[in-house]
Amino acid sequence: MKTHLRSLLHKIKGIGENPYLFCIILGFLLNFGVELLGRKDLVSAFSYLTGRPVIFIYNSMAIAFTVSVALLTRRRIFAFSAMAMLWLSVGVVNSLVLVFRTTPFTAADLTVVKSAFAVMNSYLTTSQICGIIIGIVVLIVLAVILFRKAPKRKERIPYRNVVGYIGGLFLIVYFSTLAGMDSGILASRFGNIADAYLQYGFPYCFGNSLLNTGIEKPTEYSEEIVDELIAEVEKPVIHMSYLQGNTETVKEAKPNIIFLQLESFFDPAHVEGVEFSENPLPNFTTLRETETSGYLNVPSVGAGTVNTEFEIITGMSLDFFGPGEYPYKTVLKETTCESIAYNLREEGYKSHVIHNNTATFYERNEVLPQLGFDRFVSLEYMYNEETTYAGWAMDELLITEIRKALASTEGQDVIYAISVQGHGSYPTEAMENPMIKVTGLEEQENNSFEYYVNQLCEMDKVILALTRTLEEYKEDVILVLYGDHLPGFDFTEEELKNGNIYQTEYIIWSNYGLKEQDKDLEAYQLSAYVLKQAGLHNGILTKYHQNFSNEEDYLEGLELLQYDMLYGDREVYDGENPYEPSQMIMGTNQPLLYEVSRIEDTFRLRGGHFTKYSCAAINGRYVETEYVNSYTLLIQEQLKDGDIITIHQVSENEVSLSETEGYTYYE
Repeated sequence: MKTHLRSLLHKIKGIGENPYLFCIILGFLLNFGVELLGRKDLVSAFSYLTGRPVIFIYNSMAIAFTVSVALLTRRRIFAFSAMAMLWLSVGVVNSLVLVFRTTPFTAADLTVVKSAFAVMNSYLTTSQICGIIIGIVVLIVLAVILFRKAPKRKERIPYRNVVGYIGGLFLIVYFSTLAGMDSGILASRFGNIADAYLQYGFPYCFGNSLLNTGIEKPTEYSEEIVDELIAEVEKPVIHMSYLQGNTETVKEAKPNIIFLQLESFFDPAHVEGVEFSENPLPNFTTLRETETSGYLNVPSVGAGTVNTEFEIITGMSLDFFGPGEYPYKTVLKETTCESIAYNLREEGYKSHVIHNNTATFYERNEVLPQLGFDRFVSLEYMYNEETTYAGWAMDELLITEIRKALASTEGQDVIYAISVQGHGSYPTEAMENPMIKVTGLEEQENNSFEYYVNQLCEMDKVILALTRTLEEYKEDVILVLYGDHLPGFDFTEEELKNGNIYQTEYIIWSNYGLKEQDKDLEAYQLSAYVLKQAGLHNGILTKYHQNFSNEEDYLEGLELLQYDMLYGDREVYDGENPYEPSQMIMGTNQPLLYEVSRIEDTFRLRGGHFTKYSCAAINGRYVETEYVNSYTLLIQEQLKDGDIITIHQVSENEVSLSETEGYTYYE
C-alpha cells in the first residue's frame, strides 16, 4: 500500500515538475468539472465526453490556454489555484443559474448583476444567501493564504519557452475555432442557447458570449445595397409579398394601442401529463377562440424579459446579436433606436411604459428614453401595492395605471404595460386551499407549478377586468396580450404539446371589432402586425415586416437594416440618426409638496401623489421618511428657517427618479 502511494506521489510530482503537461491535464480536469456542474450528473458529463470527444478536447485546450498564463509568474501554485477556482466558480454560477431558469450563464449576465441583486430575495432564502456569502469569503481567505504561503519560484523563468508555449496553445485554439466553424463542428450563432451549451460545451459558448457582441457587419453591406433595399421598402405601392389576409380597418381616428406583456405567461394545459381541477385561464381561452391569436416565438425562456420587450418595441431580431446579449445593457446605452414610440409619434401618439416593478430593474429608467417613450410609470409611482407570496406586485395595479395613462392625454396613446406577478421563483411548499389544484408532477415540482398556476389564474382575472374596462372606453382601443417567455421550469420540448420551449401565445383584441386573422409570429414581427391591423405603417422596420416577410431573403435584409441602423453608416436615414433621446417623465401624476408644519417634535409634509417610495430631502440630504397616505408624510428631522425640502421618488437601490420643486421652510 505504501509503495503504491509513494509511486502515485512520485507521478504527481513528475507532472508538477513538467508545468507544460500540467496545464494540459488541469485544462481537462477543469473542463470536466465545469461540465459536470452544468449537466448536474456524472452520466451526462461522461456522455458528453465520450459522445463529443473532439469538442471536449477543444474546450479543454481552451481552458489550458487560460491557465497557462500562470507560467509567467513566480507564484505558480497560487496562480494555478486561482485560475482553477475562477473556472470552478463560473461553473458553480452556471449551475445555480440553471436552477432558476432554463438558459445557462452567459457573459451578458454580468451586465445585469445589479438587477440580479435586486431580485435575489425572491429566488434565494436568507440561509442560502448567507451560504453564498460565506462561500465567497472562504474563497477569498483561501486565495490570501495561498498567496502568502505557497512557495515562490527562485529560479529564473524561461520566458522565451513560456511565451512560445502559451503562443502555441493560442494558435491551436484559434485555428481550431476557425476550422470548427468552417466545418460546422462549432456554431457561431446559437438558435437555442441552452442546446448550444450542451452541444458545444460551456467554455466555447461562454467565451463566444464574451467576445461576440453586437451585430457583425454583413459581407454584402454597402451604401448601394442599403439604398436599393430602402427604395423598395419606401415604395408607396404595397409589395407583392404583403402579409396574406390583409383586411385592415382604416379609420379616421386611429385607435389607442396597448401592449400587455404578461410575465412568464403561457397556457399550462400545454404541459403533457398535468391535470387541473379547473381551467386556470378561462378568459384567455375564450379570447383565443374568438380573436386574432397565434403562437409567438420569443428569444428567451425562463428569464430575459427585456429581450422579448426589445424585439417587440423595435421590430429587431435578437438572432443577429451576440449569444445571450441584452441590447438594453449594450448598444442602447450608447444610441437611440427606431421603435414603436418614435414611429407613432409621427401620428401624434403619446407613448407610455407601465411596469409594476422598480424603474431601475434592467435600468429601464435610462434605456426607455433611448427608445423614445414620453412617460414611464413604475412601481415607485403606484398606490395600494399588494404582493404575491414570492414578493412580486399584483398585476391588478396595471388596470388603474392604464386608465390613468389613457386619460392623461387628449389624443391617441400607445401603452406598453409590463406585468410582474407571474415572476419566479416559485415556492416548493404546498399551498393552503389553492383555487386551482394541480396533479401529475413530483411533489416539490407539483407544489411550485401549482403556485404558478394559481398566479396565472389571478392574471387571467386581470385580463377579464381590463377588457371589460376597455369595452366601455369612449375611444377605439386595440389590446395585445402575450407572454414574454415560459416560466423557469425544466420543461423539455417533448413535455410540451406544441413542442417548443421558445413559444408563448398572443391575442389581439379590440373594442370595435377587428376581424380575426390568426397567424403564428416572431416576437419582432408582432408590432408591425398590430399596426397593420390599425391601418398604420410608420417606421422602416414596420414597413419591411409588413411587406417583405414572405421573401426568401427576408432575414438577410432584416440583418442588413439592423446593422446599418445601430452599427453602420445609417444609410437608411441618409447618414444621420434622426432620433434624439426623449425627455421622459416619470409617473402619470407628479408628487408635489405645498405645506410643511410642526407637530411637536415631528414635521408633517402635505402634498399629493405620495407613495411608500416617497422620501424627503433637506437641503439635498435624504432623511428618514414615514409614509402616512398619498398626501401626508412625516419626518423627525428638525428644520430651521431657510431649509429647502424636496420630495424624491426613490427606488430600492436609492436612485432618485424624480423630485418636487423645493419648498423653503420658515417657522
